[in-house]
Amino acid sequence: MWNLLDELKGLLQQDERLVVEGKLLRNKIVELTLQLDPALIRTLLSHEGIKKHFFQDIGGVMVFDKIGFQQFVSNKAFLPDSYTAFKNRIGLIDGNEFIKEHKQVVLAWPYKDAVLEGGQSKEEAKGNEIFWNETLAPDEIDRLLQPKVLRNFKKYTAVDTADVAELSGKDNFLMKGNNLLTLHTLKSAFAGKIKLIYIDPPYNTGKDSFGYNDSFNHSAWLTFMKNRLEVSKQLLSNLGVLFISIDVNEHAYLKVLCDEIFGRDNFLGEIIWETATDNNATQISVEHEYVIGYAKHKASQPKWQIQSEKAQAIQHQYETLEAEHGADTGRIEKDLRNWVKSVKKSNEIDLSGVSHYTYVDDQGIFYPGNSANTKPGGYHYDIVHPVTKKVCNKPVNGYRWPETTFWAAADRGDVLWGGDENTIPKIKKRLHTATELLKGYFYEDNRKSTRALTNMMGKKVFENPKSINLLKKIIKFTTGENDVILDFFAGSGSTAEAVLQVNREENSTRRFILCEQMDYVESVTAKRIQKCLDGETFIYCELAKLNAHYADLVKAATTIREIKAVWRRTKTEAFVSWRVNIPRVDELLSTASTMDIQEIQSLIYETLDKNQWYVPLSEIHDNDYRFGRDIIDLNHQFARL
Repeated sequence: MWNLLDELKGLLQQDERLVVEGKLLRNKIVELTLQLDPALIRTLLSHEGIKKHFFQDIGGVMVFDKIGFQQFVSNKAFLPDSYTAFKNRIGLIDGNEFIKEHKQVVLAWPYKDAVLEGGQSKEEAKGNEIFWNETLAPDEIDRLLQPKVLRNFKKYTAVDTADVAELSGKDNFLMKGNNLLTLHTLKSAFAGKIKLIYIDPPYNTGKDSFGYNDSFNHSAWLTFMKNRLEVSKQLLSNLGVLFISIDVNEHAYLKVLCDEIFGRDNFLGEIIWETATDNNATQISVEHEYVIGYAKHKASQPKWQIQSEKAQAIQHQYETLEAEHGADTGRIEKDLRNWVKSVKKSNEIDLSGVSHYTYVDDQGIFYPGNSANTKPGGYHYDIVHPVTKKVCNKPVNGYRWPETTFWAAADRGDVLWGGDENTIPKIKKRLHTATELLKGYFYEDNRKSTRALTNMMGKKVFENPKSINLLKKIIKFTTGENDVILDFFAGSGSTAEAVLQVNREENSTRRFILCEQMDYVESVTAKRIQKCLDGETFIYCELAKLNAHYADLVKAATTIREIKAVWRRTKTEAFVSWRVNIPRVDELLSTASTMDIQEIQSLIYETLDKNQWYVPLSEIHDNDYRFGRDIIDLNHQFARL
């Protein structure tokens, strides 16, 4: 064994890709092994002993035991000073493999929120959508993640829809299709351009609206998230940030997964969102969710501050009193202070952090800031009182601002003078300069969001839409003029509504891209966003279906006769996986009367090649698909946005 170790080390050191400062890089060796790197394979085959140990001759073809080789080089006896699966490394493991190193792809996943039709209950909605687990192994994936053709372009205005003649760099988008494949389609146009990604993925609670199949386990959920987070990182700009809503079930695991993908140093923090009370707790009543945040490059992030929203409530009350009392600043100040006291007592409005703005002069609301430096080393200079012409008393530690700052404030009328020189002068801090930070705690009963959406749509159409107020807060802190916000778990479209509201409040032109695979994208999501438009527009489009079309036929079939008819079309028209034994499927379906309809649906679904779920963009000119010049032109325009 030790001879083999030494021989393998010496052989691998011949590959300069695997060596840094004379030491072999185990992670790089494993990476190239999983990729079946040709140069690595040739190197291993060049040594007879190693070839005999890790290759098997099958009919004259040398087959590489990549799993055995990976386990061998991961053994700490091989490279004791390097990273191993169990030493000097933290990460999520499935079996003996780090999830981060999985090459699997989880293609589909049930959504946790159901669309409700009419007076339908949430439980009744579960049967409306069929989902099959789809975890693809590396050897099943070839063209899966290539960009796809987009079709069915429509421009929505507040009142109607229209055909799309051309796209611009100012469009909002609502895209229908599997979100992983949509994300990879977005890369050509938006890689490195997204400022904020907010997502509200399935929480994997086991109680979500659409029941999970048994094999949709914890590690599959993590792989599902990994696939999407890795491409999310590519889409983010260097100043981009990601926020993910999650609950306690997967919170800790998602945090570790994001640490692996984005780097622990890029963790921004988390917001604890207190929402409706859990009245059915078994042990601990959970009343909150989390929103965890990561930056692509935290070190490049500016300090996040926005104009205080709480201050606007005080400003509104001031304007009401000003209309009542005119220029009588004394009466306005007295009534304003009484109002602030009553609000604080009743907790009707949250004024924390701004309740001290209760002074009024002819320029508006202010509070006199502290002049004194908090420790020795402040600024020392003389300030002459404008009336007594004597030098004013000074703070013991000196002033906290330089003399130029003070006299600039005096020129603006922003100094509060005492009656004489015995009072230390103070600089007035105006209400409009009050700022706030993005706090790690947010309270809002989410039933408020459900009621608001129900009122907008005229009926209850969605369970648990996200808080518009929380989304607006995140958008305001993390984005600015012309930035792009992406949500690839669009649901009912809360993120789009929040972006539109922020744009109106700040007179900005932020843009949104929303992705949704469910059929309610047109009946709920698009209609909701349309109701929020006021002069704005958005472009709707879909990934052009290929095998996904036949999957729809499978789902729609409700009888044995219908499902057999679908199979006849599938095996002749669709792209069936090369692994499928078509005669064997025919044989099984010949006894279909003894099989459950869902078993048959699942069987036919499994025959479909998932690499051909949608039409690859590279085949847009293929005459078999009959794409018109308008679709071809719009796809080329999209790729150049």
